[in-house]
Amino acid sequence: MMMQQTFNRRFSPNRRRTRVGALLHVDDTVVPVVIMDVSFDGMKLSVPEDLSQGTAVSVEILQETIPAIVHWSKTRFAGLHLLRRLDRDTLVALENAHDDLAEFR
Repeated sequence: MMMQQTFNRRFSPNRRRTRVGALLHVDDTVVPVVIMDVSFDGMKLSVPEDLSQGTAVSVEILQETIPAIVHWSKTRFAGLHLLRRLDRDTLVALENAHDDLAEFR
């Protein structure tokens, strides 16, 4: 007997929800964004305007600047592939960060 099951390709056991303000560097422009979730290799951002897939960017957070590529973009959100894997301490700090939006989590 074959079991019917749907597969969520976007599920990642390492993805951590958060709401942390950050700065996104795109070309010569700096844009305030909110990190919605984060993993060792990527993050989902709430952005003020759509970004083109493949755009080279960097995210400034916790006194670090992390280079990334826009993997996808869809109506006020963007997914980034990080070019430098986050270390565990940074990932935990982002997950546990308390900022102005923490009360809405």
